Amino acid sequence: MKDSRIYEIGPMFCGENGHITMRSLTSLMVDISTIQAERVEKNLKVMDHKVWLLYSWDIEISKPIKEGCEIKITTIPTHMKRFFAYRNFIVEGNGEILAKAKGTFILFDQDKQRAAIIDKKVLVAYGESPEFYTGRNYKKIGNFEKSELVSIRRADFDKNHHVNNGIYFDYIKEIPGLDEEKISYIKMIYKNQIKNEEKVGLFYKKGQDKIDFKIGSEIDHAYGMVEYV
Repeated sequence: MKDSRIYEIGPMFCGENGHITMRSLTSLMVDISTIQAERVEKNLKVMDHKVWLLYSWDIEISKPIKEGCEIKITTIPTHMKRFFAYRNFIVEGNGEILAKAKGTFILFDQDKQRAAIIDKKVLVAYGESPEFYTGRNYKKIGNFEKSELVSIRRADFDKNHHVNNGIYFDYIKEIPGLDEEKISYIKMIYKNQIKNEEKVGLFYKKGQDKIDFKIGSEIDHAYGMVEYV
């Protein structure tokens, strides 16, 4: 199963240098996956009061995506296991693959306020497809060298009453010297939602063409790494 949609990259999707932001790119990928999910789950009663929450992103960017580009984003649900559902994404433009990604989602029961085992009816409805991009394993480092404080704005929250997952990509842009348009790979793992915090810490360690990061307060909210060219 796969679904695709064409998007025109206008200035609202881009940063100051005319390249698509990571926040916008992931939002467009979530958009096409949501469109597919609404169609597939339309008559599935077992999905009542349940939602998909993002658990992690693996994204590799091979070509720049700039303002004025017309891109096609394709989403392919590959497989599911217990609470988790895995999706591949392909971003194409001018006959080339511009980016590929793996999104991991977790099924959340809104009534019970906890993760829910995926029902067999949902497995059958989505089916399985070969995984063409598996992402990378990552282990959080423990020795971050520097930190910044990031203020949480009311505008950062979404209808689920926590900071929208895409906003985390804006937060890591506060790392000095991180040039978003040069990112070639990014891993983002979400751990605990930002709900009541007024500020969070942004911890990071820079290496050669690589930055490890963590967003946290008294608990970890997200962590991962960035590679750039």
